[in-house]
Amino acid sequence: MLVLLARCSKGSYRELIRYEKGRTTKKQIVRMVLLIFLVGMGGMYLAGFICYGDIPYLPPMMIAPIHPALAIINALVLPVSTALAEDALYLGCGVNGIRNKYAAVILPAFFFALQHCFIPTLPDVRYIVYRFLSFLPLTVLLCIDYQKKRDPVPIMIGHALIDVATVTWIIATSLAPGFYEKMCSL
Repeated sequence: MLVLLARCSKGSYRELIRYEKGRTTKKQIVRMVLLIFLVGMGGMYLAGFICYGDIPYLPPMMIAPIHPALAIINALVLPVSTALAEDALYLGCGVNGIRNKYAAVILPAFFFALQHCFIPTLPDVRYIVYRFLSFLPLTVLLCIDYQKKRDPVPIMIGHALIDVATVTWIIATSLAPGFYEKMCSL
């Protein structure tokens, strides 16, 4: 859909996200990956403390086992697809598409964090707030960084790597019987 949206505006996906080949350095990627992991985990811990009074609060249902074949497919598809789709939507369309510099950070960051409130979907207001607060600091950071530098590559790589960490846990709980129960008892 993002490719079609870019074509409708007589552009390409690369133009939508303002990708410029050869622009990104390894140092920028390492910096962003570290920031994503630190701010991402920090946001989860802080939100866990605010909502549950517990540091770290890591709900085990986030890494609940699924059918092993689905876990492997998830590991192959999720990191790449989310980086390409979410980052293009919220950064390419959101940050690039909003003229007011404050709204161009606040609105995409808000909806980027809001999207993560429902993964997994639980009808529990405290859990939904926890998920929102977990992601809000990171989504604000990503939108600010992208607005300043207009370089999606470090963000996309960092996003994909944090998703690799998540799917690795899901593979572990899906392929190793009893591992999930051990995680739940911690």
